[in-house]
Amino acid sequence: MKKLFILSLIVLCHSTIQAQFKLHGRIQNYQSGKSLNVNIPLVFGFRSENSQTISIAGDGSFQYIFPISEQKSATIQYNKVIFQTLLLNPGKDLELVLTDSTIRFIGGTARAENELIQQINPDPVPFFMKAPALADFAKFSFSQLQENLLKPYFLHSNQMNTLIESSRLSPEQKQFIRMEFNAQKYNQLNDFVRECALPKSTADSLILHIFDDADLSLRTSAGGPSYYTFVDNYVRYLERKAFAKIKAEKIPSGKLIPYFGISLDSANRLMDIYSKDYWRLIGVANNFPSSIAAEYDYQQLVNLYQDKDLKHLEALATAHFSRFPTARHNPAIQGYIAELKSALVENKQNKNIQIFADYERVNSIDEVIATLKGKVVYLDVWGTWCGPCKAELKYTPELKKKYADKDIAFVYLDMDADNKDEDWKDFIRINNLTGIHLRKNREQMDPFWKELLRNAKDKAEYYPQYFIFDKTGKLVVEKALRPSHGQQLYEQLDKILNQ
Repeated sequence: MKKLFILSLIVLCHSTIQAQFKLHGRIQNYQSGKSLNVNIPLVFGFRSENSQTISIAGDGSFQYIFPISEQKSATIQYNKVIFQTLLLNPGKDLELVLTDSTIRFIGGTARAENELIQQINPDPVPFFMKAPALADFAKFSFSQLQENLLKPYFLHSNQMNTLIESSRLSPEQKQFIRMEFNAQKYNQLNDFVRECALPKSTADSLILHIFDDADLSLRTSAGGPSYYTFVDNYVRYLERKAFAKIKAEKIPSGKLIPYFGISLDSANRLMDIYSKDYWRLIGVANNFPSSIAAEYDYQQLVNLYQDKDLKHLEALATAHFSRFPTARHNPAIQGYIAELKSALVENKQNKNIQIFADYERVNSIDEVIATLKGKVVYLDVWGTWCGPCKAELKYTPELKKKYADKDIAFVYLDMDADNKDEDWKDFIRINNLTGIHLRKNREQMDPFWKELLRNAKDKAEYYPQYFIFDKTGKLVVEKALRPSHGQQLYEQLDKILNQ
């Protein structure tokens, strides 16, 4: 979303005059059709909304000016193969030479720091995440993982930290690069525990050991996007540690949760109002400086804005403004809320957003499909609480545009609690989710799943799922492809449309 990218850069300014960073260079043996992209995270997380495509001239040369007012970490990607972290500073420039498989810095006032980043090489997949090592490590005991994974990994990390300290960069640049590198180290280990098929007891012991010994400076000084990803991983580690402590010590639900400072009863009540983002904000605010917590929370708020989740955005923003009344991003947050409220008002009368009549009484999907005879139906089973569901909705405008003049109908079966009925209706209106809608609670979904998965080999009832009905109303594709599959889904739909 280019508008959000530009707005987010603007609100980071401390003055009305923007500084600039110039990225320029050339691509050797350039062939048209290959793309060059730079992603500058708002705070942390790699989101497509924060990517910019850089135009490449016929001779392979390129130049791009970034309006930045503070040091920013970015990633450059060429031809979906090269992936390199860059450090951008206001008033500086960087000149590159790219090939299909390499990137070389040849000039510019930002050359030294970026060559150091390339030398310490924080981006490649670590040895323990590559096949077959990932599967092999899953068979190791905790002590074996300490010896064969943690020890060599931290030894290499110490060597890279020595390299950073011996460089001729300024103390501030060294600090930033060191914080990002060390944060990435813990993030990669966290990813390993999440993705490796370890026994739960081994996984719990390993994650507690890793973060119990985390560099204390990572809890007092801020860095860039890798650092804030570490903050997110650290508060999740605190969750695991807190609930292990609650279980071991049999702490009652009315007593304070360790590291979070509120009771489990209060946490459940507040999460229902604010979403789980509020729980994590409490964890960050209780264990990191307020300046770090404010930046971390801003990213959570922007994520809710990008998901067009007005209810949770407003609620969490209220808590954010109360806790951080003078935070620099507050005007931008207020702008995001106003934008979504405007969309809600605009789409309340949109006749293309159809709530199925008497949907509360519907107990079979066939009742809905029967009203659409003569059309192919693409059914989306989703929930407003489901992150992957909401991510897929971002691909639906392109899907609907392609089939605007075809005999195809889009039906959305939402699973949400009865007390979320108005939230559900607001959500589909804010998102301009044209099509036919009905909602069921978890218990009411049971007969729908039985219908939809009756002949499916995979009976798993996960969200989101997609189904295709032909023009006679017959279910012809269970577990259909997602909107994000693009052309592959189009081919699947075209096959049914052309029958």
